[in-house]
Amino acid sequence: MSKLKLGPCCSVAGCSLRAGTNLLSEIKAFRFPRNKKQCDAWIAAVKREGWIPTSNSRICSTHFISGKPSNDPLNPDYTPSKLLHRPETSRKMDRYQRSLRRASEVSEISIGVQPTEEVEDMDINVTEDMQKLNTSYKEQVRSLVSKVQTLTCEWKQLKSDVDLNDDQIIHFYTGLRSSKVFFALLTHLTTSWSPRTQSPPTPLQFYLVLMKLRLGLTHKDLAFRFHCTCATISEIFHDWLNVMTQRFSFLIQWPSREEIRKNLPALFKSPPFNSVRCIIDCSEIFIDQPTSLSARTMTYSNDKSHNTIKFLVGISPTGSITFLSKSWGGRSSDETITKSSGLIDLLEEGDIVMANRGFSFPEYFAAKGVQLLIPASTRGKTPLSGQEVSVSRHMSKLRGHVERAIGRIKKYCILRQTLPMNLVKRRSKDTVATVDKILLVCSALSNLDKSLIK
Repeated sequence: MSKLKLGPCCSVAGCSLRAGTNLLSEIKAFRFPRNKKQCDAWIAAVKREGWIPTSNSRICSTHFISGKPSNDPLNPDYTPSKLLHRPETSRKMDRYQRSLRRASEVSEISIGVQPTEEVEDMDINVTEDMQKLNTSYKEQVRSLVSKVQTLTCEWKQLKSDVDLNDDQIIHFYTGLRSSKVFFALLTHLTTSWSPRTQSPPTPLQFYLVLMKLRLGLTHKDLAFRFHCTCATISEIFHDWLNVMTQRFSFLIQWPSREEIRKNLPALFKSPPFNSVRCIIDCSEIFIDQPTSLSARTMTYSNDKSHNTIKFLVGISPTGSITFLSKSWGGRSSDETITKSSGLIDLLEEGDIVMANRGFSFPEYFAAKGVQLLIPASTRGKTPLSGQEVSVSRHMSKLRGHVERAIGRIKKYCILRQTLPMNLVKRRSKDTVATVDKILLVCSALSNLDKSLIK
């Protein structure tokens, strides 16, 4: 007599039945379905944490209401339901059977109805109405999907720890003294202008532009922070920079003699310093090496041993920046930049301009009756008198304020880095070089800080 071959044991926890236990047994075992959705439902029903079925895994017929699985998702036997943790499963099968009976009754009634012209017209109208409903539903779904996408995008953009009302955050990331100053400038910029890009929101756009200027962040860094593309950041930056250049130019003003004398600090009240109209100095910014050989020659600075751009800064006795020249190649001399900057056109007869020894061309200023005041030099001369030494020391102390003013401009880290050529040269649609816009905006914003000289 041959032995009975036993099948694999049931995979349901607590069930040890298997197909072929004895010849009279009606127990059958079923493989896990190939349909992934149905297979996942079976695995969930088994409730064995971390367990994955194999090709030998089975579930016996005792766990199905009808004794076998069904491929109909509406049928309770789509998954094994007669389990210890799922009592009273027979009601589900009753409901399913009732739904099948109703469906069959409706189909019988529809078959028994004789088609007439009225019925045909009614069918046509019903079909048209259904098409209209489907069309309206589709439009509503599209509208809702669009709204969800918009809200998701806005949520991503606003999903940051940025608190624009926090003075410390504003000061660190933008250099402005407080959030009140931030929103005052934002209102001034957007009163009669709105950015072309609608996302991120307008306050965040202004914030990210100031972040780039203050911290020297790359477009890629800002794109990660504000959940957009580098192209969007570039567009936002140049769009805002153009407006800021126009609207912030009023922060760099050439004061009249009366205004200077009215606000003259105590350090300048003794002659000849009481007639000082401005203190000037040149500064340089490193740039990438240009591809053009002529541009390389024009921008190479022997002092810095690097390609640079050079600009002239003038401050009032109170330390405010009152004059800013256009940028020049680093090879240009202080004399060339000063003569071409237009500074002499702003000066009046009797004014005094203070500078360092590099500006040794007093005849240029003397032609308009302006005195150039530079520290005395002992090179090739007799020793200085006591009065000359005292004046020179006082002059050096005062002249140091222009270096502090330039230092304030360069607190905007974008000017302390090596500028790429796309931020140096003029863009095709612009009349002003990008670096000149950056210099003007950084200088204007530095004027909003506390006065350098009390």
